[in-house]
Amino acid sequence: MSIKGFTDIHCHIIPTVDDGAQNMKEAQEMIRLAYAGDTRRIIATPHYGTSRAKASGGIIVARFRELLRWTEDNYPEMELFLGQELTYSHGLEKQIDRGSAFTMAGSRYALVEFQPEDDYSRIRQGLQSVQLAGYWPILAHAERCQRLASHIEYVDELVHMGIYIQINARSVTGGNGWQCKSCAKKLLKQELVHFVASDGHDTKKRTPVLLKAMTYIAKRYGKKYALQLSVENPGKVISDIFID
Repeated sequence: MSIKGFTDIHCHIIPTVDDGAQNMKEAQEMIRLAYAGDTRRIIATPHYGTSRAKASGGIIVARFRELLRWTEDNYPEMELFLGQELTYSHGLEKQIDRGSAFTMAGSRYALVEFQPEDDYSRIRQGLQSVQLAGYWPILAHAERCQRLASHIEYVDELVHMGIYIQINARSVTGGNGWQCKSCAKKLLKQELVHFVASDGHDTKKRTPVLLKAMTYIAKRYGKKYALQLSVENPGKVISDIFID
């Protein structure tokens, strides 16, 4: 595939702050794997607002900077940015306003996740509350939301509301089970996806690699769409540019 220089907008690569990289060595190996798979930009997205979150904002920033320094020394072509995966709860937008919850690379984009079993009404209202506060919500791994997987028309409604949709690379290739793969394929076919990201957590099972999924998408749905999902739209997040 001719598309290179992917940007991964969802990756748990900062060590010891959540259920992602468990030490600096593992984080460094994740950088190596991502680079080998043609990724050149990563937004680190540690968990926020869930029991999987293990560190305060100050510690997250300190450990991110440590990993950034190592990456600059060893992989100078790899760029790292800081964000968070925000588990939705009432009042999340106020926590973003205060700076206790991070947006994506300091932009107006916010990566928001819900529980797989959450009702559509909660998903819709939660995303809308973040949106009305002036942020641009990205729904994390939409294919894992059971109500959306069984009602693709709900995703279409969210997109028409101005919500952005992210799916996981492993779901595209079948690594997250047939239900997630089926939903991902339906969303891609209808062009309801704005981002494909790794949701990388480790170096074995949930790796920070996009190449296999993007090769499949380019072949099945076209290089132009694959470029949008993995390079153009993620670049607009980092640059804080609105995606039409």
